[in-house]
Amino acid sequence: MYLDGEDDLRPMAHLAEWIVHETSGKRHQLAVGRGLFGLRVTVDRRILQRFDQTPDADRYVASVAGHVLTVTVPRASHDQPTLAVDGRVVLGSETTLTPPEAGATAATPTTLTGEDLARYQLLQRRNAGGTWFYWIGGASILNSLLYAAGSQWGLVVGLGFTYLIDGFATDLSGTVRTPIYAFVIDIVLAGSVLLIGRAARRGKLAWYAAGMAFYLLDGLLFIVVQDFLGIAVHGFALYRLWGGWRAGRALRRIENVALVAAT
Repeated sequence: MYLDGEDDLRPMAHLAEWIVHETSGKRHQLAVGRGLFGLRVTVDRRILQRFDQTPDADRYVASVAGHVLTVTVPRASHDQPTLAVDGRVVLGSETTLTPPEAGATAATPTTLTGEDLARYQLLQRRNAGGTWFYWIGGASILNSLLYAAGSQWGLVVGLGFTYLIDGFATDLSGTVRTPIYAFVIDIVLAGSVLLIGRAARRGKLAWYAAGMAFYLLDGLLFIVVQDFLGIAVHGFALYRLWGGWRAGRALRRIENVALVAAT
């Protein structure tokens, strides 16, 4: 079982690699590499999402045959990634999973705690909420292209402001095509939403809140024109965004407490 991930078939330059054997003879391959889209940690070609992060390193976690595998990737480029199984650091490139001895304790402080799991869940919720900004920005760009092509169809999750801008610009120009300057404004607005999504998924809660406020204002346009489907979709998206922002705020509290305790 993996905590998160998807199939990874893209080539990458390996920074570290381990082979993990089960007592049944089954093998698992863990790899840390760098590809076109940055750092990736995989287990049997499945991408692991980052579990948590500290100023010094990022951690990636997977559960295999009842054992917790933790890959720690230091931020410093000259330090090598490490693998720990049930809190014990693996020395070498291969290890065998064995049942823990009665009364045995972890040899290192890398064992996961309840607080670690809570941080992971909050991180996933924050990022899931922030992903909605990507949907909104992408849908807005698609809607602008469809409007320019003369289509009456569009995705209601997109920005209403782009429709407003395109409509005004088309009326002012007296043409049936969307003027170039209006399309550029659409791209700037949609691109800004995409950038807000990137900031939100990185824990920038002020930008997260600003994005929600902007989308709430955008939703008022659908209320004015009484587009009930648009109102419902905007309301649902705002609900998911709000849940992600609350998770991000809770995560920040936990991290602040941990920083105070460490000083």
